[in-house]
Amino acid sequence: MKKLFFTGLLAGLFSLSMLAGCENEKPAPLPDLPKVELPKGLAGLYSGRLPCDNCKVRMVRMELAEDSTVSVIETVLTDTAKTDTLQGRYTQNANVISVELGNGAKWNFAPGNSGALSLLTGAGTVYKDENGLPADLIRIINKPKTEGEKK
Repeated sequence: MKKLFFTGLLAGLFSLSMLAGCENEKPAPLPDLPKVELPKGLAGLYSGRLPCDNCKVRMVRMELAEDSTVSVIETVLTDTAKTDTLQGRYTQNANVISVELGNGAKWNFAPGNSGALSLLTGAGTVYKDENGLPADLIRIINKPKTEGEKK
């Protein structure tokens, strides 16, 4: 019995000394990462969630082209999902980007420091939901490849 007790005690002490030794190890320093630079200009791909009436979710993928045209893929989820592709034009005046789509919809956005576009209300203030969060379209830095494009 004493032999079993001492064997267990020695095993426990050995385990504790191994754990204590591991605690003294310092983690390797993290490598320096290159800074991410946002592309200049407004043209690019944006994606996010916008508010909607009588629906559960409204997801928008918006591409602003250099020639001031805009292409929007909008998915609205109610009891079913409905996806529309819309075309239009955009303009930039002062700090407001105005988007006019072929179906008559007009959206105004304020550009943010991180490259996101924040939806504006009719009064010109940033729209905030019931949780106080803005309705932002986030800029997608690397546009995903489509089926026809080479990888």
